[in-house]
Amino acid sequence: MKNFNSLFLNRRAFLGGLGASAISLAGARRLRAAETGDVIVLGAGLAGLYSAMLLEELGFKVRLVEASDHVGGRVQTRNFGGTLHELGASDIGAMYARVLDMMRRLNLERVPSSISVRPFSYHVGGQLVSAEDWANAQVNRTVGDERAIAPARLESTLLNQHNPLKELDDWLSPDYASLDMPIGKFLRDKGTSEEAIRLLGHTYNGIGMNRTSALAQFRDTTRTQFGIRAFMAMKEQGQAVAPLSQVAGGIQRLPEAMAASLKTEIHFGKAAASIRQDAGGVELSCVDGTRYRGDFLVAAIPFTSLRNIEITPNLSPLKAAATAQLPYYAVTKFYLRPKTRFWEADGFEPTMWSDSQLERVFAMTDDTGEVHTLLVWMTGQGSRRIDQFDTAAATRRVLDLIGEIRPASRGQLEVMGHHSWGHTPFIGGCGLSYSAGQVNRFAADLPNPEGRIHFAGEHTRRREPGMESAMASAERVMGEILQAS
Repeated sequence: MKNFNSLFLNRRAFLGGLGASAISLAGARRLRAAETGDVIVLGAGLAGLYSAMLLEELGFKVRLVEASDHVGGRVQTRNFGGTLHELGASDIGAMYARVLDMMRRLNLERVPSSISVRPFSYHVGGQLVSAEDWANAQVNRTVGDERAIAPARLESTLLNQHNPLKELDDWLSPDYASLDMPIGKFLRDKGTSEEAIRLLGHTYNGIGMNRTSALAQFRDTTRTQFGIRAFMAMKEQGQAVAPLSQVAGGIQRLPEAMAASLKTEIHFGKAAASIRQDAGGVELSCVDGTRYRGDFLVAAIPFTSLRNIEITPNLSPLKAAATAQLPYYAVTKFYLRPKTRFWEADGFEPTMWSDSQLERVFAMTDDTGEVHTLLVWMTGQGSRRIDQFDTAAATRRVLDLIGEIRPASRGQLEVMGHHSWGHTPFIGGCGLSYSAGQVNRFAADLPNPEGRIHFAGEHTRRREPGMESAMASAERVMGEILQAS
């Protein structure tokens, strides 16, 4: 576990590690900030907000521009039926050192995750099966040792079993370049049955078993393994730590508190139209005609948005291709309130894993264990299919699917909310998913700046997962701009 300690470098240690040369650069930057001094930060998600915070602390004058009317990006909390629900980022892991440090800095309380850990019931081949009956069920068409692996555990079990990566940076090593193949092909070559591959493909965060890069999947598996080791190490040291947690009042409180700590005003409703850079700086033009000019620009937005912005001069061929071609997987969620405990009629758990378009249903409970919400969570192809309908038709489709599987649910579910990241303006997906061959082609150079344009966000990640990777990218961008200054 080399480099283990580096995962827990907090923000203050990072800033201190920049050394005297960085401090002198920052001092020089303060002296001329009033003359030339703007850094434009495009996007007010975690990466953009943290970039703005760090640059402000070093004396830069920042202009933070956001296309929507709120901060947070894919960190969004909504109140449905009197209960707070996370639309995007849902949990804070043990490896989220920067996120946890920011919470302490902004006096935000950490609370346990609200996602239920109840066992799944399994709906496969049109039949409901309990978790304990799965191994011997007639609808279980996996083979050999696979039969003992419940569908919800196929991804973690098979990827952990076959993962050759040992360190967090191994996915970028030429030694593992041959793994940049479709994950389905990799598993077939390892003897995995077609049925296990089919079931695995229903609920993982990707763009299809015949498209998603195995190397990218093993990258995420390695991160999860390190997170588990980190959690166990902290627990052995007597630290009071939960494997997954949230922010009291909703995770969106984090970006809101970060925004409130800034000196700069956030310019909302400013959808970017073009970016032009020259020897003297960078100019951002917005759809409404507003223009911003600065010495540097931080593009802290997903490629799904960046690819719609005209950039002059053109990005390098490799960066332009990455921006245009890298796909994003989708996530669509429905929040349902059960009027009765209808699941008691069929004797199966309210939580459910399905090989239908429905995919997964999570039971969310209160402090007494009472189920207050059933969360339908669709990813990948299931999400893409349901997103072809408008909200009303999609909702009817979900209720009909649940009713077909569990007739007692008919008329017993109230729809409280619905959210599609594929349909969310200026975002257009939940996360970047490398297709086979794209890790080798794009990953190593993806975070690199292009002239005065710097790139931040989870999609530029190297080692860290989730929200932590967005925060880490802001620290990298800060270092790049200091050096360029």
